[in-house]
Amino acid sequence: MPHLRFGVLGAAKIARKYTLAAMQMVPGVEFAAIAARDPARAEEVATEFGGAAVLADYEEVIASPDLDAVYIPLPNALHHEWTVRAIEAGKHVLVEKSLAADYLQCRDIVDRARARGTVIVENFMCERHPQNVEARRLIADGELGDVHSLELSFGFPPFPREDQRNSAELSGGALNDAGAYCLDMAAYYLGESPREVTAISTRQDYDVDVIGAAMLTFSEGRVAHAGYGFTYDYRNDVRIWGSTGQVVIDRSFSIPPDREPSVTLIRNTVAERLPLPSADQFQLQLEHFLRLVEMGGDSELDKIAAHAATMEAVRVSAAEGRTVPIAEVVG
Repeated sequence: MPHLRFGVLGAAKIARKYTLAAMQMVPGVEFAAIAARDPARAEEVATEFGGAAVLADYEEVIASPDLDAVYIPLPNALHHEWTVRAIEAGKHVLVEKSLAADYLQCRDIVDRARARGTVIVENFMCERHPQNVEARRLIADGELGDVHSLELSFGFPPFPREDQRNSAELSGGALNDAGAYCLDMAAYYLGESPREVTAISTRQDYDVDVIGAAMLTFSEGRVAHAGYGFTYDYRNDVRIWGSTGQVVIDRSFSIPPDREPSVTLIRNTVAERLPLPSADQFQLQLEHFLRLVEMGGDSELDKIAAHAATMEAVRVSAAEGRTVPIAEVVG
């Protein structure tokens, strides 16, 4: 198993709350350096999580020969630039979602990573959690019969106006934040990418989309309904509906490491809560990242490109008011 020394770009909340703590729990992963716009915050984070080196700026992190990988929790609009710089410097990259502002930027990242043999992981850590792994297994093993429909919901109350998620300049918006999870996990559960998308979005009086919904059509007529947004009461759940059973997952996308999963299997109105372990999905994601580096593979790249195409199809559909085939975006 390799030993990865990570450099971190920025002192974002998600890094401080989850990812850096998880790094301390994974053998073979080391939080080694950080740079932030505010050097005082970088010093604070470095001290809090084990005394990593504080470097002058993002460029110094990218260029450091002592680092093997970079973690990028910057605003979405900065992901493409710094992911590309990291790839060209020979670094593996774990980057927060959404990977980039549009499909072409994502394709550029994928093509560069493939050419350089670099591991890129878009941080959909919920794919690793035992509750979602079990749901995918139930579908694949036919224990729900023929799965016809998925409903995925992720939304929260409004953020302050000045929050980066409300900034068009920083590529914020509900799709790039909450909706990305719904689209990714629909494909994850079914084990395939959608064929076409029909979507709507609403800005209200914001500069970005704050409410969105998308219908994803898969093979054999299977459909996923995704609802997401920034002006809702909090909701974070999935319902998977098949011909002989249903699965309902609470806190499906964001679940604290110490929270016992709530996954209910329903057959003909009889409900059974499945006994599943709590888990730190950020830690599991880092272990997954480490394995990819060890294998030297690019197994995430096709998935990243497919997800980016779905995201772009949602944008086009919402903007033009029509159903958009994924093949149209890829073409």
